[in-house]
Amino acid sequence: METLILRGWDVHESYLGSDGGGRAWLTPGFPDLLVYRQDGERRLWFAELKQPGNKPTDTQLAYHARLRAAGFRVVVAWTLEELLTAEAEERTA
Repeated sequence: METLILRGWDVHESYLGSDGGGRAWLTPGFPDLLVYRQDGERRLWFAELKQPGNKPTDTQLAYHARLRAAGFRVVVAWTLEELLTAEAEERTA
């Protein structure tokens, strides 16, 4: 995320843990990152971050489909390289 910030993006992390190690309640399936720019353009996209070998759950895929149907880009990235490739594409779009 630091690289995205250095490239001019603001990054909102969906899950940061909880106070005192208790439960954290999130909307099921919402992507891990909401990424946007404050450069006068409406630039907003979402990133789902996965560990190698893992895949998005059905709930995540359904949420991603709803976001895409609303016109937003949703990227699933297993590596930093994949995330930065998506960022470069979004920056030049």
